[in-house]
Amino acid sequence: MGRRKAPSQAAPSTLPEAIAMIEAYLSLLGAIELGKADADAAIARIQATRDELVAPAQAAADDLFLQLRAWWAVAGSEMTKGERKSIELAGAMIGDRTTTPALKLPKGMKVANAVDFIQSIVASFPGAADLLRVKTELEKPAIIRLLRNATATGPVVDRIRDEGFTVSQRDEFFIDRAAPKEPDPELVDAPAPAIAEARP
Repeated sequence: MGRRKAPSQAAPSTLPEAIAMIEAYLSLLGAIELGKADADAAIARIQATRDELVAPAQAAADDLFLQLRAWWAVAGSEMTKGERKSIELAGAMIGDRTTTPALKLPKGMKVANAVDFIQSIVASFPGAADLLRVKTELEKPAIIRLLRNATATGPVVDRIRDEGFTVSQRDEFFIDRAAPKEPDPELVDAPAPAIAEARP
């Protein structure tokens, strides 16, 4: 099966046609923005209605959960005969389960302080480096600045250039809404300032 040809595009051939096409394009952009805004508003209303409808049931479910948790704290050992942590009852699994392990920092210590503390350990014991996670990414703006620096020399920029890194930039067609023009200030004839007459 042969490749399908892209549909031909009819470009405007006169300035009035181009102006009319730009106006139609901006009108479509306005319709898109309005449609998105209407959809976002409708979604927000639906979510608010959902929350309003769900809130009483959620509050009742939370209350029942607390009551059943209190009941299980007393009756659980008898229900499981001390052999299990949970059972199937009335179509539900009920009982206790172990949570996912979570690191608890020393009291009063913030995450930044914890990072500094572990870094100090890694500095003394490099084998503990796996206690830290470092995300490495290309600092693209810095590489672009280096490649664009005509006076940059040395092994760093040479290796980057020799590997084939280059800066790509091109002109691309765009259509944006023009900024609204400020109205010309009105000129008002102000009366000439009075000149005090010299007293004899």
